[in-house]
Amino acid sequence: MKFRKLLTITSRTSSITNSFVQAILPSFPPSPDERKEALTVLGMSEDGISCVYCGGPANDWDHLRPLVRNKRPTGYINEAKNLVPSCGPCNQSKSGSDWKSWMLSAAPGSPMTKKVSDITERVSRLEQFVAWGNVEPLPLRELAGTDRWDVYWKHLSLIEEAMIKAQREAIEVQVAIQLALGDGRSSRNI
Repeated sequence: MKFRKLLTITSRTSSITNSFVQAILPSFPPSPDERKEALTVLGMSEDGISCVYCGGPANDWDHLRPLVRNKRPTGYINEAKNLVPSCGPCNQSKSGSDWKSWMLSAAPGSPMTKKVSDITERVSRLEQFVAWGNVEPLPLRELAGTDRWDVYWKHLSLIEEAMIKAQREAIEVQVAIQLALGDGRSSRNI
């Protein structure tokens, strides 16, 4: 078994960014009719939901078009026309990538690297889904008001700066603890 490396404070900045994005986005849970229509376009029914990317068991709803790119909202939101059933590994591998480029790429965990046999049909179904949804990114900054928007994102910058400072101090604290422990294996009595 692999020895797990501990996280750093700054390794969590993407989680903070995602929180900032998701906190402001409108969310429209799909109605039963929207869900049924979306699944029909994808060639599925409630009785047979599978990962649109690889065909494995679906346990997630993936945002086909990512909500975040370059630490800012893309303009796409949480709505039926942007959600597709996915397995966890595909959802994680795709992350914020363009769905089609990712599917056809050699990225670890992509359908191409998984050697999905019906990848052409899956891409075609997703293209039909995109055409059906006809979703365009929203001008979120304009909708919120540019001044309010800029003030909001300044908070993220301040938090990231504080995380960087805290990480520097964490290293100093860790070194002090390690020095106090010696090699850390012979005795834990200080």
